[in-house]
Amino acid sequence: MKNFFKNDLQVSNASIQESGLDFFRYSLLSTITLTAFIFSFFIATLYTLEFFPLNKLFQNILYFYSLINLFAYYLLQMNHYKYYLTSVNILILSSLSTFIVMALTVTYDEFRFVWFFLTSFASFILGGKRYGFMISFMIVFIMMSLYFMERIELSAYAMFTFIMALFVFNIFSYFFIQKIENDAALLQQKVIQEVVKRQTQEQLLLRQYRMTNMGEMIDAIAHQWRQPLMQTNMILLNIDDALDDDTFAKEYMQEKIAELTSLTAHMSQTIEDFRDLLRDDKDKTEFQITDALEEVFGFMKNHLKDIHVDYNKNEISIINYKNELIQVLIILLSNAAEAFEAKKIDPKYIAISIQTDQDNLSIAIEDNAGGIESQFIDKLFDPYFTTKKQSGGTGLGLYIAKIIIEQNMQGKLTVAQGDQGARFTITIKRNI
Repeated sequence: MKNFFKNDLQVSNASIQESGLDFFRYSLLSTITLTAFIFSFFIATLYTLEFFPLNKLFQNILYFYSLINLFAYYLLQMNHYKYYLTSVNILILSSLSTFIVMALTVTYDEFRFVWFFLTSFASFILGGKRYGFMISFMIVFIMMSLYFMERIELSAYAMFTFIMALFVFNIFSYFFIQKIENDAALLQQKVIQEVVKRQTQEQLLLRQYRMTNMGEMIDAIAHQWRQPLMQTNMILLNIDDALDDDTFAKEYMQEKIAELTSLTAHMSQTIEDFRDLLRDDKDKTEFQITDALEEVFGFMKNHLKDIHVDYNKNEISIINYKNELIQVLIILLSNAAEAFEAKKIDPKYIAISIQTDQDNLSIAIEDNAGGIESQFIDKLFDPYFTTKKQSGGTGLGLYIAKIIIEQNMQGKLTVAQGDQGARFTITIKRNI
């Protein structure tokens, strides 16, 4: 049965909600099964209380019909994808059985055959076009069998009218479902295109942000190199003075060469650190959170020199994208440093709290710069939104940070008002 209409009924393996049409079918099936349970149980109970003159057999069938639909509803709540097709078959086949008994026993109800039309339409909606035609063929076969066995009192003209009406109803249902499925496929295609378009735009914004901040990176490198260059110059002056003295020792020269080698190695490592930070080919690595923070403090030594930064040095190891996390931390700490500068806060204080559980790691960064105005807090992660236009803010920093955390690292970045300033919270998986 499943193979018969699996091409018509496309239910996503990941989630029924991935497709609007699939979610509609699931919601409709849940509603129908629950309604069928309530309605049939209510009618059967009314017969027990002698409000309705029903046949005893039909009363028992109604109780059975209500319970089996309750079971189908229960299966859907357990796993709406796994048991969807099973629940459809339970609903349709139990409905056919119930309406056959109804056609044979409730002869005083002139409209009892209408239920077969509703069953046909439900099979089209819930199971797709081929499944709907199959159920309609079964209905015709059932009605013809009952007619020729003389179990129902219908004229030949009435039977012909029933079959022709069902045929026309099926044609209508076919084109109706075809239209719905085409629209759903078109909408899903548009959604995919919009997602791809947005991802492309986000990558362009990320590159734009990196280019915008290249000057800051060069300034940071210059700051990292300034002291080693001064030390190198002093060593060279000492060597020059020593060369004028005929008594200088070989050991002295070797010592100065070793110092120069150490300084040039430090300068080379600085370049490599910044190159790693700007690489596009990101790799997952296992690293200590404190190591990542220390690297951030090294990169931002010039920006954080007047700011007291306090954090709990927990030796927590995670497997995630280290460079991505470093970029986000730099963005958040840079924002705090700029807020201190703009508001002339003194003393300046940043508290970094690290918490973890079995699956996730949380890093909360809170400053004492006074916080964010309430009318801005909901727009803070919007692209090009900035409260620092006078100082040349691009409005991309926090937007890029959110993209990195939520898309690249499968985490979450949120902001809230803390006790004395803004509190940004990064939540990421310990093992991505």
